[in-house]
Amino acid sequence: MNNQSVLVMKNINKSFPGVKALNEVNFDLRAGEIHALVGENGAGKSTMVSTMMGLLQPDSGEIFMNGQKVSIDSPLTALSLGIGIVPQELNLAPNLSVAENIFLGMEQLKTGFPRIDWKTTEKKAEEFLAKIGVRLDVKEEVGTLRSAYQQFVQIARALAFGANILILDEPTAALTFQEAQKLFKILFQLKEEGKSIIFISHHMEEIEQNSSRVSVMRDGNLITTIDMKSTNTDEIINLMVGREFKVQRKIRKNQLNKKSVLQVNNLGRHGEFQDISFTLHEGEILGIAGLVGSGRTELVRAIFGETIADQGEIYWYESKVKIKSPKKAINLGMGYVPEERKKSGIFPITSIRENISMPLLPSMTRFTRINRKREEDLALKYIKELKVKTSSPEKHIRLLSGGNQQKVILARWLAKDIKVLILDEPTRGIDINAKAEIHDLIHRLADEGLAVIMISSELEEVINLSDRIMVMHQGEAKGFYNAETTTQEELLKGALS
Repeated sequence: MNNQSVLVMKNINKSFPGVKALNEVNFDLRAGEIHALVGENGAGKSTMVSTMMGLLQPDSGEIFMNGQKVSIDSPLTALSLGIGIVPQELNLAPNLSVAENIFLGMEQLKTGFPRIDWKTTEKKAEEFLAKIGVRLDVKEEVGTLRSAYQQFVQIARALAFGANILILDEPTAALTFQEAQKLFKILFQLKEEGKSIIFISHHMEEIEQNSSRVSVMRDGNLITTIDMKSTNTDEIINLMVGREFKVQRKIRKNQLNKKSVLQVNNLGRHGEFQDISFTLHEGEILGIAGLVGSGRTELVRAIFGETIADQGEIYWYESKVKIKSPKKAINLGMGYVPEERKKSGIFPITSIRENISMPLLPSMTRFTRINRKREEDLALKYIKELKVKTSSPEKHIRLLSGGNQQKVILARWLAKDIKVLILDEPTRGIDINAKAEIHDLIHRLADEGLAVIMISSELEEVINLSDRIMVMHQGEAKGFYNAETTTQEELLKGALS
């Protein structure tokens, strides 16, 4: 890395009604560096990136590229200046091929003919993928690829458009450990070629291991930019939240002597998991650890009735039950917060009020009319209780931060008065402060008697949140661990063997 700045933002300001989103922000990006951008949800990171990409226009301030003042009035202008982005919600066309996505908007035409030269398109697509060490069938539809490979296609697309600056927003949120390592290998290769990378993440370990410098944002202000070698995770977190912040494990009483709520005996589903047995007690938090693909999500989906197990038995309060649909699970008293919050957890075009009341609509409906007052009262109760940051219960849930969306989904099930709550990656893509709030909420609910099954890829989170931990590998339960005495190394060893 050299000290030459390829992108400089000076005194950038941006306001929305009632909100100062960016306040006199000064930022510089150097040639050949991986520069982390961190901050809580709502700190201003997305607004700052949107001004770089021409999605938003600053109210005041200046942007320079390679020493020249520029006006970035659209994403197309940003691309022409060499700025590419890999957004958290990938903007690829799922029904088009890899090659078509890479050259979408820059189609390779036959000489003298207004027709696409498919042979050249596919050959060049392979060349751009090869530059980042990725081999794919470029004729394959992008929608069939795993998340990691869709990201690689997005990176290849940015390079095809001549990007020298690459912005990645939460790129590892849906990746396995191995896929994340592959991504960082690509980023370091691009860095060595002199390209500059802005890397947004809530994962402090990734930032510490892979960044050259880190810029910290809080409440629309860029607080500081620090050389990664001269700081540490604790300092960065304290700067993000504006105070000293420490995550402490809560010591809870043994719950195993309490009443059994859910018992699973030798449960299996062909090709996904086999011979899983455990008992969940009132007030217990059972963590499930394991690598992505170990069968964790498949197991809880079968318990919740989204899929049907082909062997084994389930007991609810010691009575044998057959759960053949989510409706049956909900009627028993189960709630489920899925891994893909935006795809499967929220109703994005509806309000907070409607998202909370959804499972209760039958009891709120009389003669086909919904009692709007009861809906509003319920929403306001949980907005206050769970500290959901919103101006109104009528606000669309898609406009909330990830942490606040997750609180609304939790409110939905609390309003239903469930007995078992299944959480799959409950804090993925959520900032450190919101994560701590959700951890506190889960502990409080368990203290009140709710039984919880919690899946997380973060071993530290599993240990800090759980009473017991079941480790899975290749569809099998490899053992149960006391969260108070186990270590991350011990859990990882079980997850790998």
